[in-house]
Amino acid sequence: MQIVPVFGAPKTPPVLYWITGLMLGLEALLQLADNGLFGPVDLRGLVISYGAFWDFLFPPGSVDRALFPGQSYTMLFTHAFLHAGTLHVLMNSVIFLALSKTLSLAFGTKQVLLGMLVGAVSSALIFGVLGDTSSPMIGASGVVFCLIGLWLYSSRVEAISYGRPARSVISVLVGLIVIHVILHVFMSGTIAWQAHLGGFISGYFILPWFIQRPIK
Repeated sequence: MQIVPVFGAPKTPPVLYWITGLMLGLEALLQLADNGLFGPVDLRGLVISYGAFWDFLFPPGSVDRALFPGQSYTMLFTHAFLHAGTLHVLMNSVIFLALSKTLSLAFGTKQVLLGMLVGAVSSALIFGVLGDTSSPMIGASGVVFCLIGLWLYSSRVEAISYGRPARSVISVLVGLIVIHVILHVFMSGTIAWQAHLGGFISGYFILPWFIQRPIK
């Protein structure tokens, strides 16, 4: 499945621009706050406290240390809108926009939006199960890896249907492991691989059972 250019025909669904703009806008606002725009208020710390995924609030339903009722549930998807800097948000935004447009054209925007929600929640759940940290988990990487998983699966099915060579599941997994080893070194061990794993599993192995190409 070819990646469709973000700018140019066919038209990118506007909602994808809105989601990307929200991620970029939030990070820009927090960076302005970091530089004193709002005085001594620690806006980034406040937003992360309320919106990040916190391991001590997992499993969902924990309320003894929640800042508001339902935080242990809302954090399963709000974490995806928050980022830890310019590089973090730009990397996720670029990949997110390119893949979400490509998949929306193939499966329909509504189905892909539902897939994004599944990716956010599944990445948080797997991080909660496998992770053990007092640090917050933020970022759309889990959603991005969910989209990567769905794209790789769709590309494999498409290649097989046209009689072209297709990458095996093993080669895909090996490739992802290599990428994570490189990212682990490049990011000094700060990547949430558990969230990436959760997102990829949902995109490659679960979503294809529910997301179908529209009949034309």
